[in-house]
Amino acid sequence: MKTLSNIPKKRGAVTTMILLAGVTFAAVVSAFIETPQGESEFLHEHLKAAQLPANLNWTALDFDLPAQDKAKISKIISQTEHPFSTEGLRDVLTGQALDEVKSNICSLGKEVCNFPIRVNRQLSAVHLNKDMRVVNVQETSRRVNLELKADMTSMDLRGLTDETRVLSFYQTQTGWVQNMSISVETAALSFGSREGQFRDRFAKTFVGLNYYPASASWTSFWKKFPRAEIEADLEKAKALNVNSLRIFLTHDYFDAADTREDAMTKLVAFLDMCEAKGLVVLVTLFDLRPDYQFSNWDTDTAHIDTVLSRVASHDALLGIDIKNQADLDFEFWGQGRIEAWLTVMARHIQTHYPHLPVTTGWSKAENATRLTDVFDFVTYHEYENPKGFETRLRGVIDAAGDKPVMITELGSTIWHPPFIIGMREKKQAARLDSQLRQASLADGVFVWTLNDFEHVSSGVVGPLPWRRAQQKHFGLIRKDGTLRPAADILTSFGERSQKQTEQSTFDSNIIQHSPL
Repeated sequence: MKTLSNIPKKRGAVTTMILLAGVTFAAVVSAFIETPQGESEFLHEHLKAAQLPANLNWTALDFDLPAQDKAKISKIISQTEHPFSTEGLRDVLTGQALDEVKSNICSLGKEVCNFPIRVNRQLSAVHLNKDMRVVNVQETSRRVNLELKADMTSMDLRGLTDETRVLSFYQTQTGWVQNMSISVETAALSFGSREGQFRDRFAKTFVGLNYYPASASWTSFWKKFPRAEIEADLEKAKALNVNSLRIFLTHDYFDAADTREDAMTKLVAFLDMCEAKGLVVLVTLFDLRPDYQFSNWDTDTAHIDTVLSRVASHDALLGIDIKNQADLDFEFWGQGRIEAWLTVMARHIQTHYPHLPVTTGWSKAENATRLTDVFDFVTYHEYENPKGFETRLRGVIDAAGDKPVMITELGSTIWHPPFIIGMREKKQAARLDSQLRQASLADGVFVWTLNDFEHVSSGVVGPLPWRRAQQKHFGLIRKDGTLRPAADILTSFGERSQKQTEQSTFDSNIIQHSPL
């Protein structure tokens, strides 16, 4: 028979077991939630199939072709340089043109396949007979020479060549047909060292933030563009001793014909606001677009021109970050293809906008030393254990030579179980303090991010609800406008960096003006 005196003891034991089970469950949930994001979930939209461009850029000489004929000829030219198939080309190619395409077609039987793709294309009709049935088209382009291994995954860039060709077309009852392609001028490109070219630009330490307004993150930034909120945020950034921002352009919004002008007007306005506040801006051109199909490469250089033709000379522009975390796409697209694409985009900028320094934001230190011979400064992101922060940074600096090295993303979210906000904010501040104390050798550090966000799309971080919750709570500023402890850490770091820059400038002036 149970006695009343035993009941409290058993209740206590049951309570203890429940508490232990609860702690264990919370630990398991926390470990699962805090597991690093998979590549398919990390700041990426779903992969999209590329659309073959229907039109290339035409310039007129003494005469011009009708628009519908330009479109048909453009399509033939675009389709002939696909490295895997000649399907459908017999109807639009004959003679030398078909033989040339076949010689460039990759097949499983070849150990090594060499093939070109072309970017920066300009077409012009240079001869048209009276009945408009025969036309010669001059094409100027940059030929990207690629080598593909037999496994069809390993790829290397073998050089860049500026080339002028004449393509001959004649019209049949079924449409235009190409029968000849003659190269009339070629110039292989070589790029000398650009080290030292941007020494003055990187003379100070950049204390930065990755920036979106709280009410308009990712794809909403440029669509909504809440001007008053942005102005207030720039004031907050300056109060934190921040001197630079990193922003991201929405590829579709800046390229679509019906939104392109609106997007560029807003970008110029943003740079104007930053210049007025004494802030410089690192612009990331390709974010949320993990697509490297060959048919898009020419479109991608056109995207670069759309943006930089308007802002390349803006005083607030610090430099260009080509692609956010391109190394996360290695597994799906292949390292060789992505590094070739990055090289082509970088060389396009360096050729047409030589005064702009170029980089790409690698997702981790171990990849930061890739393509150091191509980029003008080295940037990577730091979300790993802070205990190895300085060791990783020193390794990157040693590999970068004389080129500046910046960490363009670091930070942590306060959204993790257990949900004790004060404790999580202290942990966020402690982590940032540990990182920044080890960052003295870096030429710049950009924290993710100024604000907590009101909304994070599943198209950005994947469908898991805790991923979206985590991404919403990286801010240095709470929703009510008050500062988290991590904000004070960044403010102090900015103050120290400013004093170091002033002392370095003073010492340099003393040396320059000292008598021999």
